[in-house]
Amino acid sequence: MKAFLGIDTSCYTTSLCVVDEKFQILADARKILKVPSGERGLSQANMIYQHTRNLPELFERLQPIFQQYELAGVGVTGQPRRRPESYMPAFLPGLGYARSIAAMLGIRVYIISHQENHMLAVLRAVGNIATAPFFALHVSGGTTELLHVRPDAQGLEITCIGGTSDLSAGQFIDRVGVALQLPFPAGVHVERLAVAEASTVVGAPVFCKDGYISFSGPESQVQRDIQAKKRTPSGCCSHTLATVWRGLEQLLDTAAAQHMTQLVAAGGVMANGYLRRQMAKYCQERQVRLLLAPPGYSTDNGAGAAFWAAWRERS
Repeated sequence: MKAFLGIDTSCYTTSLCVVDEKFQILADARKILKVPSGERGLSQANMIYQHTRNLPELFERLQPIFQQYELAGVGVTGQPRRRPESYMPAFLPGLGYARSIAAMLGIRVYIISHQENHMLAVLRAVGNIATAPFFALHVSGGTTELLHVRPDAQGLEITCIGGTSDLSAGQFIDRVGVALQLPFPAGVHVERLAVAEASTVVGAPVFCKDGYISFSGPESQVQRDIQAKKRTPSGCCSHTLATVWRGLEQLLDTAAAQHMTQLVAAGGVMANGYLRRQMAKYCQERQVRLLLAPPGYSTDNGAGAAFWAAWRERS
């Protein structure tokens, strides 16, 4: 029985995933990078250090799977986006492991971008990569982009057609969370605090021009509210998520104006239950097919890379 390995070493998580020939997940092992309390991220050197420590531990966890299955291909993330100028040292540990394993076993290694990995994690959940172009929304800790995507032999050819002109949705949420003394990354903690109120909160207006939105003004206002104690922590979190949705809704309006019929929504922020519900409602009202990964595979993972390796080996 054949299996396919996916590796992702991002700014947030060290991830391994193994899928079978039918793209079903056989094993998944991840370790979130440790960020000191009060900090809003790590240096690249610290990321590399933690990935280098984490990878052997995660491979040891997956040893039973490697004993049961024949490893037939490796997928790995090698850069943030599929562009010549896109580079981030954090991906080097995973890339090094993938190339070494492939050379040792005489199998192929398939290198994709972190952005492609997120979208492929969604497509794995439906078990297919369509040949027709589609729209996608990538919403994560460092990215909020509206994309036009065309599948090809290398992965996904991606054109950015909108997004944020300053803060990403994830940065907005994380900054509010850190100001409230929540652990970083703060997304899951902000969601827990907001759960009681988010559905009834309107949120702040979000400036939009030519398909690009700005979260810096609303984020500054929430920070002032926190300092002045104008809102409860729960109220701040609810207001933040409702504001994020108002921004994302404007990006979706841009795609809808271009006759969007299918939307792939990917990235860690799309694990948020409130945003998933709002997006599902938006798409249902406009007869747009919405594709989402399960919440656990919206966050950083290796499933997309593993799926791509399996898909390429099948074809």
